[in-house]
Amino acid sequence: MYPPPAGRELTTEQRRELDDTFLSSDPFGYFTARIGMLLQWEEINSINNASDTESSDAGAHKPHAGKSRAQFSSFLGQPVDFLPRVTERTVTTQIATDAYSLRHHAAESLTRLTAALLTHSEDAELCVWEALSMGPNQLDLIVGQIGEAFSAKESPMTFGRLVLIEHDLQKGMTEVLASACNVFADWLQFAVDLLMGHELQLNAAHNKVKHGPAVRARDDLKISFSTSPPNTDGSISLSALTGPDVVNIFDRPVMEVLAQGPKVQGHKQGLELTQLRVDIPAILAEAYMIAWTHGAIFHVAAAQHFTGRCDFPEHLNVPAHPGYPTGGPHPEHIAAKAPIGMRFPLTTPPGGGAALRPAGIAFRDMFIPLSFTGTAMGNIRVVEDEETEV
Repeated sequence: MYPPPAGRELTTEQRRELDDTFLSSDPFGYFTARIGMLLQWEEINSINNASDTESSDAGAHKPHAGKSRAQFSSFLGQPVDFLPRVTERTVTTQIATDAYSLRHHAAESLTRLTAALLTHSEDAELCVWEALSMGPNQLDLIVGQIGEAFSAKESPMTFGRLVLIEHDLQKGMTEVLASACNVFADWLQFAVDLLMGHELQLNAAHNKVKHGPAVRARDDLKISFSTSPPNTDGSISLSALTGPDVVNIFDRPVMEVLAQGPKVQGHKQGLELTQLRVDIPAILAEAYMIAWTHGAIFHVAAAQHFTGRCDFPEHLNVPAHPGYPTGGPHPEHIAAKAPIGMRFPLTTPPGGGAALRPAGIAFRDMFIPLSFTGTAMGNIRVVEDEETEV
């Protein structure tokens, strides 16, 4: 229960009580629970699919109906053991979509929390919950706040004080603490890069998932690039598609996104189709490291809020610090060389002129434009080297 408003601003007591509630939550546990559920769901899907190939008895693989499932079935007027019928493909694409969205959710959470704490670091009556809730909606403003705050701070310990336990810092910046701080800083930068300024529309894809969703996830798309062209008769040898010179672009689930391209030189661009490679284990590992960084910052903020309190409520607890990732992994340790995806401009800019964002393949550290020439060939026959059709 909260008393009626006392004015246009929160009172000191209101700020304290609000953060008593907010800063005793466990966002690291929230994110790790979601990551764990997706990993388990993917494993169960694989096991069930393997079992289905051995038995045609669908009922033999149905788990025992618990209380929640029984109530779910009752609400729908279905038998107590009712489960929505899903296929391996629908589960695989759902996990890919949710994993991608989860990583972005963690990245935005980390970026916004960092900006809120840095922007209000001198405010003795800071309410973290209020600062997060009332901050700007535009991500470019949030990222700008982080850049300004770090550039304005002369002390190299600014970020360290955000992620490292105060008691540990009192002993000085040890090699272990410095290593952990560098890992956390790299994952903050990685989160910012996901949200801003990439050659592919990574954040637009996340928005299309949560507002709709207006995306297509699929696991039936395989794209490889080979230096060996098809033969004039419309055939291509199997070795040309499997040899050492072949680069696999899409060998995992793919999420396709349709969105207007960002402005280039101040001019709006036309529609683009973006295809994103979703390596589920890698994306969930990245999400975990982003969430780990967020959890460290959240713990430090909570510990500062509750330190020295004589009225600390017994039912509230400071969430545990998730620990120090000494030595990594850094972002370059997780699928750093794999392709991120491809983009294809579909329309010219609404203001006229040629599209300024060409088609191409994006990697983490480079973008390779593609130029299409000649006539496209379809229905290529794959043949073995002995010219035996397969």
